[in-house]
Amino acid sequence: MKKIVLVVAILVMALSLAGCKPKAAEPQEKIIIGSIQDLSGGASEAGKANAWGAEYAVKVINENGGIDGRQIEIITLDCKNDLNEGINVYRKLVDEYKVDAIIGPPLSNPASGWVELSEEDQVPIVGHFADEITTTNPDTGAVYPFMYLVQPSCGQQSDAIAKFAIETLGLKTYATLYNTGNAFAKAHAIPFMKYVRDHGGSVVAEETFTWTDTDYSAQALKIVAANPEAVFLSDYANQAATAYDALRDAGFTGVILGANTLALPFPTLVKNEIHDLYFLQNYDMLNPETRCYDLHQTYMKEVGSEYPKANVGFGWDAVQVLAAALEKAKDPKDGVEVREILESTKGVEICMGDITINPATHRPTTLGMHIAVYDENNTMQILTYVEP
Repeated sequence: MKKIVLVVAILVMALSLAGCKPKAAEPQEKIIIGSIQDLSGGASEAGKANAWGAEYAVKVINENGGIDGRQIEIITLDCKNDLNEGINVYRKLVDEYKVDAIIGPPLSNPASGWVELSEEDQVPIVGHFADEITTTNPDTGAVYPFMYLVQPSCGQQSDAIAKFAIETLGLKTYATLYNTGNAFAKAHAIPFMKYVRDHGGSVVAEETFTWTDTDYSAQALKIVAANPEAVFLSDYANQAATAYDALRDAGFTGVILGANTLALPFPTLVKNEIHDLYFLQNYDMLNPETRCYDLHQTYMKEVGSEYPKANVGFGWDAVQVLAAALEKAKDPKDGVEVREILESTKGVEICMGDITINPATHRPTTLGMHIAVYDENNTMQILTYVEP
């Protein structure tokens, strides 16, 4: 009898222990990030590099354990640099793919269509859409709660190159030539003119064009007649190249200033010799001492590019800022919580430097801009850095 009782006791204990054995950890649900880029439109040269940078950043994060053990899935869709198409792919990412957050392109026109949608859907969007209208309401100044910019805004960038032209080059008289149909172009040109006027300079000519214009010679002749010391070009690379050639063809021999869209491959887009050209750059991509030099070298090797592209850093930086917020979140799939953490971003390491975001504007306060030129071989050289 004692034997039977002992056997039963042992069986009960064994079953009890088996029931208490900890189960293997369930794999956690993936974090899904959408990436909206221009892959086939007028800014696809930059958009493809942007997409690569974001996807490579996700790859590195996943290889290092993901976000608190969760893997990230990134889904890239093409907005074709178009407002309506941008809304279409946004809806597809949110409604069909159920993304938790979105990496946006360095394109203000498509991004302007998401400011209200992102709030309705509670989807954080982090990107390089530099026009201030993508992060704050232009009429009230109220911040759009789910939109975050991780490079200096158009106004900040324009202030940087205007400050350089006035203080370093000692120039007093300016003209502008920009695309009124491009939010990016207007948001650079208007603050540039304001900075010049506020700091003792004068704007002697303000000429514009639209997306459909292909000949800017009439505008260039008016600028030459006004005799400015410098002209500020504000648009994407193809339009800026047309503007540069129109000015040189019209006989303008002075200084030409430009946005960061005048980086490589700009010299291959113009027919005139490049001289007296100064333009903005977010990174010193050719300096081995800089933070993301290896990132750009990897890009060139993997895609066979002959030169680095700033947009690789853009995609990488946007993912780093978003990932830092996801890491802090109790639930990284909770858009409201992630949004609140993004608003308090401080000292996050990205290619441009250590970024802190102003909660009142959702734009960075700690990032300045480089001023670049081309040498006689059309190799880009960094001249100086303008503090924010």
